[in-house]
This record gives sequence, structure tokens and C-alpha cells, in this order.
Amino acid sequence: MGLKYVMLGSGAVRDNPDRGGPSQILHIDKEVWMFDCGRSASTNLAKAGVGCEVVDRLFLTHLHFDHIVDLPYLVLVGWVKVRKSRLKIYGPRGTKDFVERIIRPPFEQDIQSRLSHGKDIAPLDPEVIEVELEGEFLSTDTYRLSTTSTDHGHIPTLVYRVDTGDHRVVITGDGTPDGNFVNFCKGADLLSIECSGTPEFLAEQPWGAWHIIPADIARIATEAAVKRVMIKHLVIEDITGDKSTPYQMAEQIREGYAGEVIVAEDGLVVEIE
Repeated sequence: MGLKYVMLGSGAVRDNPDRGGPSQILHIDKEVWMFDCGRSASTNLAKAGVGCEVVDRLFLTHLHFDHIVDLPYLVLVGWVKVRKSRLKIYGPRGTKDFVERIIRPPFEQDIQSRLSHGKDIAPLDPEVIEVELEGEFLSTDTYRLSTTSTDHGHIPTLVYRVDTGDHRVVITGDGTPDGNFVNFCKGADLLSIECSGTPEFLAEQPWGAWHIIPADIARIATEAAVKRVMIKHLVIEDITGDKSTPYQMAEQIREGYAGEVIVAEDGLVVEIE
């Protein structure tokens, strides 16, 4: 079974008009899965021809605002457009509390006004599943989902792996992985991984140690025999204003990795067959 990966948001925290906040979707079997839901995710989802109401599952890597800020819009518009079944949201510890606080309490007046003209409340509230343990947490005859974690500023942070038959896709949030990450990525058709800046750039940032550097991406991809790497979460471009820097980081990765390296752009599609 082939997979289709669509990059919705290749940017990060800052309001770069050319790069939305972290988000991507994976078309798998007959379902649409979203990974993270940052700034402009729902708008870019629509540009990709997918309505908020048809996203079946949303997987959150962590609860930094740049990865989750568009979640209320995704949920509420999915409800307004008559979602057929409840959205399932997966995420690290704290996800249930976040979703409970961000949907109903801030929008109670809005929700009550819509109920007054007969709106069905049933599809509004997502089903939230916190992923507490590393390893496989969801499987069918068609696919298997597994997770591992990264070190990212003392906030619980997940990496997701999707296995379907002969295909494997690994999608990270942010952070530095441990020694088991190579095995987790082994043989992946696509490793979609954050690359926030060069070592020199990250060394100047108070949060720089929270992120992986290009040389480590190259080493991991080589040791894991990954077929294709996509870099995203391109913070350095936002701060320096130099749009060539993501491509320079891609070249740094190519120095230690012989596979394909892709610099993410919003709307970019990767077919995995």
C-alpha cells in the first residue's frame, strides 16, 4: 500500500508568511492522519484539498504552542462542517488537559449559540489518547504505529513511526534523540525531521541545545539506511532572514549522507510507493 505525505507547515514559532507552523498529513489506506497542528495548519490543509472534518486522527508530538496553536480551529470547523465521527487526538502526557481546556471553556458562548439552532454536540469533543509508553501503541492488519521520545527542553516530546507492509515513515517533532533512534528509523522510506539551525546558529540561542544539528541527522540517516530525509522546522530562516540557509543545511547533511535530502516547503507532496 502506497502512502502520500503532504507538508502543511515547514516553519516554526515565528510568523513567517511563506512557512506555516509545524504540521503535515499522511494519507494512509482511506484515512487522513495529521501530525501536529501549528499556525495556518487548517488553511494549508484546505489548500491541499482536505477539509478539517475529514481528518481522522491527529498526532501531537509535544505541547509547545507552535505545534498546537491551530487545534481549536481544526476541531471547531470540523464540527461546523458536520464531522461524521469524532476526531481522535493522540499526544504525550498533558494532552487530555490541554484539549479539555482549549475547546469548550474559551468558546462556550459560541458553542451554546450554535446549539440553540439545533447543532448536534456529539461530534464536537475529540477522543483523546495519551501515549504514555514508547513502542507500538496502535495497530491493525494494515498499519502499525510506534513512538519514541526526544530530549526537548524538559517537555514530553514524541516521535511517530508508521509502518505499512513494506513502507516506513518517521515523523519527528523537535529535540535530540537518544541512542535507540537509529534502530527506530531503520530502513525508513522517509525521515521527516526538524532542522532548526546550523551548529553555529544554535550555539548562540538559549534554546539551541533543544535541537538536533545537520551532522547528527546525516549520521542517523546513514546508520539507519534511511532512503529519504526531509528537513523542516526551519527556525534559522525566520531569525536571519536568509532564505538560503535551509539549503545550506541540506548540503551539510549531504556531506555525511548519500540519500535524498529534501528541504520542506509548504504544500510539498511526497509519494511513497
